[in-house]
Amino acid sequence: MDKKKNHYVPRCLLKRWSLNNGTYDGVFVLNCLSKTINFSSAKGNKGFSFASIDNLYILDKNDVRYTNLEDWFSGLENTLSIFIDKVVKRETTLFKDSAQLYKALMGLLSFEFRSRYLFQEGIKFIESNSKISAKFAGKSSLQILLENSVNATTNKVNQLFPVEFTVCNSAVPLLICDRPLLYNAFDGYSFIPLSPYLLLSFRKSQGQSTIAYHTIDDKTANSFNKQIIEAARDWIVSTNREELERISKSEKFEYSDEIIFEEFRTLIYGYEY
Repeated sequence: MDKKKNHYVPRCLLKRWSLNNGTYDGVFVLNCLSKTINFSSAKGNKGFSFASIDNLYILDKNDVRYTNLEDWFSGLENTLSIFIDKVVKRETTLFKDSAQLYKALMGLLSFEFRSRYLFQEGIKFIESNSKISAKFAGKSSLQILLENSVNATTNKVNQLFPVEFTVCNSAVPLLICDRPLLYNAFDGYSFIPLSPYLLLSFRKSQGQSTIAYHTIDDKTANSFNKQIIEAARDWIVSTNREELERISKSEKFEYSDEIIFEEFRTLIYGYEY
């Protein structure tokens, strides 16, 4: 398999927002650029093409296709998929050991460093900062970003482990976007939706890793959805088409971002192709 299609938000997460239109399963998705809304369906095949880019994580070097990062993300996604399934079922034992918990946390935090938009802006950042590219002589901007995704994710996990998880039930349908992780959004807490009705929050634990279940009020859910809209750069998915229509009419989706990659320093000692 050439692993050409690289999902920056994996199917194991997006499938939680799937609906059936009478013929196929799919999701309602708002394109932030065109402000159009579509029902995205694979018509029986693997779906969510709007969340994938050809060769986003593939490095072509000396006529060899390196799939290291795509393979790494796939392994994290498998662990994340099992974790989400168990959370949805409210199983009491979520992880067989601390290593599996660590890997699930790594899968969650990887969303901070794997979006299409981040890679686009990251290449611009590197190419406009000659002092940075000079530190990694012989490496393309893409290779620097690929390596950084691993190192920066690992660095974040080490900062947050052991971790305190809180799974929050929501009566208000939650949104998901191309950048679904709200990292360190409030008082050390990070947030990510696991389904339209489950929000996961997590922060560093002062003791052992823990998990608790709570219910959030409508005000908190609506506040989270607002932050997801602000984080979106490519698309937003909802179980409610009318909600996407409202967002399309009310949001301008105009950005003046300046992305700074402080984690580049870890590349000197970290993972390389």
